[in-house]
Formats: sequence, structure tokens, C-alpha cells
Amino acid sequence: MVKLQDLGEFALIGHLTKKMRAYGDSVILGIGDDAAVFRVDGGKYTLVTCDMLVDGHHFWRDRITPEQLGHKALAVSLSDIAAMGGVPRYALLAVGWPSDVDVDYAEGIYHGIEKLAAAHDVFIIGGDTVSAPQLILDVTVIGEMEDNPVTRTGAKTGHLFAVTGSLGASAAGLTLLQNVTSRDVILSAASRQALLRSHLLPQPRVKEGAVILKTGCPSAMIDISDGLASEIYHICEGSGVGAEIDITCLPVHERTRQAGELLGKDYLNWALYGGEDYELLVSLAEENALTVQKELRAMDVDFTIIGKVMVKEKGVKLLLGDGKAVDMEKKGFDHFS
Repeated sequence: MVKLQDLGEFALIGHLTKKMRAYGDSVILGIGDDAAVFRVDGGKYTLVTCDMLVDGHHFWRDRITPEQLGHKALAVSLSDIAAMGGVPRYALLAVGWPSDVDVDYAEGIYHGIEKLAAAHDVFIIGGDTVSAPQLILDVTVIGEMEDNPVTRTGAKTGHLFAVTGSLGASAAGLTLLQNVTSRDVILSAASRQALLRSHLLPQPRVKEGAVILKTGCPSAMIDISDGLASEIYHICEGSGVGAEIDITCLPVHERTRQAGELLGKDYLNWALYGGEDYELLVSLAEENALTVQKELRAMDVDFTIIGKVMVKEKGVKLLLGDGKAVDMEKKGFDHFS
């Protein structure tokens, strides 16, 4: 008997959905990308996505405030809309509540959700509430856009790979949460809090996604939820291309590097495989990458070129500091691993 853990997350999705009936003409994009896309009567494109957070698996109630939890529950779905260049408009919240949760705690979660929703002009329009053995938050976000959505399947040979912001900070923050002795590590309070915020309060790149769409003509885009390497493979496999990623170009903040050194962890491993950075990974032409860099720099956001799209036969390679190219490990966060 095959178990879910034997298949893994993405193979399971493929297995369970392979016999579903074909989509109607209104469906532009179905299962397999950051969001589903449909269009009715030639109007705007509508984007829909949902994400679930489960206590003990995606978070620990005793290590995250209710406001932070509400923020993160909405942020991860907003990030999916941003990854396609869309504008989030509405959200629905389905919550499974253990009976021992205080009303004040529940209010705190909704406060965190509403605060982030207001920041992005998103309206909470419905959902569901049930009793559950553990706290579960499932957020659906509906977005829209005038232009064609950017998918993970259009990367073109000769284009560059680039990412917003920095990588590995969320994984560093998670390590600090997991490591009970980390409080004794000589890491400044400011650096510690910044890394924890990266993990607990991710900032979806909604405005940045719109800028990239407008000025960068991206051929593919995806948000970094399961880890950079995992997302590189998603784009390469979806687009039928290969990749060469320069490890010396990965944007890693100094506090992330310092935390790795003090905790005895490889910060490059965090950057490549840690996940939950919710930055945008983009493929685009070189001249457009430079234009996007200029536009995002004006917003005080970095946009770093980290490699290039290759022909499929080249595989997915990691270019090391000594110039040697090795196969990039195909790994990242998997719900059933």
C-alpha cells in the first residue's frame, strides 16, 4: 500500500487530480501554479489561491503571537497573487478552532489578518468556522489583473534569473525559534528580532510584483515558499529549460550570515533550501532586469541577478565559487517528507 509520504506533496497532487475532467473555456490556468486563473465574458482575469496553516506543522502556538499568526496566514496567499503579477482584492477565512482557545486569542488572529488586509486594500468577505482538534487557518484570496498573468511555465533560454530582497532570513528565524539554546548565542537583539520577523511576519511582494510585470516583461515568476532550489526546479520543469545559478550571487543579509556562523549552520543552505522567504523569483531579459533593478531600488528593494536560463539539456546547475558547476539538489519543504 502506497503511503502519502512515499509520494510527496507534488506527486500526490498530480496523482489525485490527473483524472479530473477538462476545464471549460473560461479557465485560463488550473492546477499547478501559484494561483488558478479564469476569465468570464472577456473581462478581467480573476486569480484564486488558498493556503492552509496547521498548528504543530506550520507554526507553534506558544512561539507566535496571535497577531503574527493572522498576518502570516494572509501573507502567504497574498504572495501567490503577487507571484502572478495580480492585485489581491478579497479574502475568505476558514478556521478550525480548538475549544480551549481564548476569545482574546481569536480576536488577535483576526486583528493581524485585518491589519495586513487593510495595508493591501483587501476585503474579508466570508469563510467558515468549525471546531477542530488543533488550530487550522485556511485563507483563500481572490485577485484580479488586466494583463495576462505571469506563470512558472514561460522561462526562455537566454533570460536571466533574479530575486527580490534577500534569502535565508526566514529559515534563520525558524532556527532561532526551534533552538532553545539560541538565546545564549551572541547575536544582537536587533539582528535576532529582524530574523524572527522575517519568519513570523513575511511581507508579500505585491507592489513589487506589479512593478516587475509593468517594467520587466517577465517570462516566468514564482514566489519562494518552499525554498529557492525547489522554485527553480518548478520553473525549469514547467518551462522545459535548464538553469545555472551562481551561488556567489545569492543575496544573503549579513545578519543571516552571522546567525549561521554563531549557530553552526550553513547560511547558504538556508538561502537555497530553507523556504518561506516569500520573495519573488523571476526570469526576464537582461535589459529588463536592469530596468526593474532601477525601479525597485527607488522603493528600497533589492533585485539581484542570480543566474541564467539554459537549455534543458544543461540540467539545473549550481555554479560554485571556484567556477565548478554541480547539480543543484532538488529539495525544499515538502508537507509529507
